[in-house]
Amino acid sequence: MNRPTPAPPDHRHASPRSLALLALLVMILMPLPEGAQASEKSFIQIVGGSESSLPLAIPEPKAREGVNGNTTTAIWDVVRADLKHAGYFNIIDPAAYIEDATAGIQLGEFDFDNWRLPGAVGLVKMACTAQGRELQIELYVYDVDAGLQLLGRRISGHQDDLRRLSHRAANAIVEAFTGQSGDFDTRIAAIANFGQGKEVYTFDYDGANPRPVSRNGSLNLAPSWSSDGQQIAYTSYRDNNPDLWVTDLRSGRHRKLSAREGINVGATWAPDDQSLILTLSKDGDSELYAIDAKGSILSRLTRQWGIDVSPTFSPDGQHIAFASSRNGNPQIFIMNRDGSEVRRLTHRGGHNVSPAFSPDGTQIAFAGRDEGRFDIFVINIDGTGLRRLTQSQADDEDPSFSPSGSHILFSTTRDGHAKQLYMMTTDGKHKSRLSTGNASLSNPRWGPRRP
Repeated sequence: MNRPTPAPPDHRHASPRSLALLALLVMILMPLPEGAQASEKSFIQIVGGSESSLPLAIPEPKAREGVNGNTTTAIWDVVRADLKHAGYFNIIDPAAYIEDATAGIQLGEFDFDNWRLPGAVGLVKMACTAQGRELQIELYVYDVDAGLQLLGRRISGHQDDLRRLSHRAANAIVEAFTGQSGDFDTRIAAIANFGQGKEVYTFDYDGANPRPVSRNGSLNLAPSWSSDGQQIAYTSYRDNNPDLWVTDLRSGRHRKLSAREGINVGATWAPDDQSLILTLSKDGDSELYAIDAKGSILSRLTRQWGIDVSPTFSPDGQHIAFASSRNGNPQIFIMNRDGSEVRRLTHRGGHNVSPAFSPDGTQIAFAGRDEGRFDIFVINIDGTGLRRLTQSQADDEDPSFSPSGSHILFSTTRDGHAKQLYMMTTDGKHKSRLSTGNASLSNPRWGPRRP
């Protein structure tokens, strides 16, 4: 077939049998029943690990007009890697596939029995077409047991954006099974040490396409995304003082936002991008201040002995979590946006830092030190439901939630001395490495969804 097929409908079929397929993945998005586990009843349970993963078959996309095998293989590799990172699926080995290569991708063009025999419960079929510089992925998702189509969609874009198109296809596949889009077409920011200074870089969520942001050959720290994903704030020693800088990712322009005496560190953007919270020590103690987008001080938020650092806004912009040593060792605190009603959130462990709000605002992830090592924990914003997500005999630090809230990004030394980036489901069961190579990567922050 050498011309595009009619556009697939973008809809779902519902039946008792198709609902049976989704049973394995319903827990991904549903809270535990009241009283199921007292400490976790407000927690959105993510299913991870091979015992609960959905058996999924993904044959290589069909190469149609204007497309060769290199293109389809590249798309296939990205989509499969995305779905493996997600932790929800058991991708069936293509060596087990028995379907004839001439079979089609639409209903009636293939036999579901050929996919039941290898044990598939879900099936993804794709075809690729190119016209000029435009690449199109035709995507279908099926319930193998019921023999029903769950999703049909066309995804189009420039051929140079092949990876982004593949990530968008993987997002649609996750959405077909869970009702919630994946986080694959996103970016992360992190501090990378490639040998000359520690620079701010952005990457695709999976560690691909590294792009330098700071470019100053100095020590740079604590990147923070603006809510629109167009700016990154960070602290830099480029002028021999820890000053706050902002880089516009569209123009590449760098501007110094705060260069007050002492530290200007750990900024976080308000959800409306009109202000930031950061730590300043201009008056001696390290306190939290609000500044506007031009760097002018709006207000001082904390006035306590000790060090107040690592502020993070709640998604609605009404609360700020931060780490403070005001009671001795660092602990996680939360307060109103104006600095009122400060309360301590963590009461276990002697060193808790790097808080990060979940996208729904109900939980905070943080790094806590136990037996000389840092691990990742989550806690409800009322201080209940403390849960440990990692215990690797290494340092797991700097947690950051994905835009959907289904995964947590973190840095770790579990693979050796140099820090690497990992992601995990929010129950901590499925963990996978994102970064490649031996460069040290730290302070990761997951960016917002891309338009």
